[in-house]
Amino acid sequence: MNLGDPGIGFVPQLVDADPKDGYWVQAADIDGDGRLDLVTSGLTTGQVSWYQNPGRDNGPWRKHRVIEMDKPVALDCGDIAGDGRADIVICHDYGKCMFDCGSADGKISWLRNPGDHTGDQPWEQRQIGDLVATHRLALGRFTAAGGTELLALPVVGPAGGSQGVDQPIEVTLFHPPANVLDDRPWNRTALNTTDFRIVHGVVVDRFAGTPYPDRDSLLLACEEGIEWFGQGGDGTWQHTQLHPGSPLQNPPEGMSRRFKGSGNLAVGRLGDNQYGYIAAIEPFHGNTLAVYTRKPNGAGPGGAWQRTVLAIFGDPEKPGLAVGHHVVAADFDGDGNDEFLVALRGPAPWQGVLYYKIDVRDGVIAQCTSATVSTYSTARIAVGDFSGDGRLDFATTGYYTEGYYKAKNPRIMVFRNEFGKPLFAPQPRAVNG
Repeated sequence: MNLGDPGIGFVPQLVDADPKDGYWVQAADIDGDGRLDLVTSGLTTGQVSWYQNPGRDNGPWRKHRVIEMDKPVALDCGDIAGDGRADIVICHDYGKCMFDCGSADGKISWLRNPGDHTGDQPWEQRQIGDLVATHRLALGRFTAAGGTELLALPVVGPAGGSQGVDQPIEVTLFHPPANVLDDRPWNRTALNTTDFRIVHGVVVDRFAGTPYPDRDSLLLACEEGIEWFGQGGDGTWQHTQLHPGSPLQNPPEGMSRRFKGSGNLAVGRLGDNQYGYIAAIEPFHGNTLAVYTRKPNGAGPGGAWQRTVLAIFGDPEKPGLAVGHHVVAADFDGDGNDEFLVALRGPAPWQGVLYYKIDVRDGVIAQCTSATVSTYSTARIAVGDFSGDGRLDFATTGYYTEGYYKAKNPRIMVFRNEFGKPLFAPQPRAVNG
């Protein structure tokens, strides 16, 4: 396996030099002008904001206030109100941290896009429900009911806090009421309460070879490793372990619990193969970059996946060092195969975004090239055509979270792709891992 620099080129653009927070970033067309904007949030100040895309003139990104909440964690964007606008679903009131949250901590709301974006009036907040330590959200069509549903995944079990860390989480599906403007909680269904712990990474897609390939299902990065989760042919919710992930590792600084399994993941397409590879940061808040490959079989996500460790980013026993937090896959160079980006929260030298391109032959990594494409602290990455030229760019937010790690100078950045072949005609497109 060869390692070298693939000779790529992303041009950085500063979006916000002082957001005073940093955890989540997502691409969505908030103002309906056909350009992808950015939605951000963080657990320190609790401010949820969106940044207006200036278009091809590369002018400043204008910041708009959405709302302030107690410890917003994750969000997703979609048309909840049915008026054609991008609304926001968000989990908040999380508690102090996953090791110190109570059974009453964890709320989920949706924020209605006002349509008028000339001012900065707060968006209207409406309740969805309560769920202890909800940490990841995904809008999609998961059942035969049709329409948009919300899948919520806590990071710890229903007891919350240190006791809940070792409990299975409650994977919960929320169903919107007929009139979503009614101020009442959404109906909910517990899908699984026995099999997953410390879910930190979620990929939602319509996966080929599954019982319902026309519906959304999930790949999870959790303590059990990498798991597929979705509806089986009989309508029951089923899961398949693809790989157990990382063996038990020593805890990061300040934590007494040891972790195993997987922490975040991205599925890379190679040509017509939807399951070309899986890139993962392991275990939870871990320092190991692994790639999973298998011989093409066209039989869905299951099968004999082989784990290859590509890199180990420093020592997780040292304060704040070497902690990988996110990974995304997309076709940046336009050759029909996905590359992947790895987010490192810092401090330096284990800080920024790394770009990897791999060549997989008969289920084995034959070649790997890599490059550093950002040196700014990165909690998460959002991928989309922000410049409108048909090429995939990416955006980042710094990591600034009390109790885990606070980057010295968190900032929000966009990195414009100036080397790849255009993939599509100019139009909004987002890939949110």
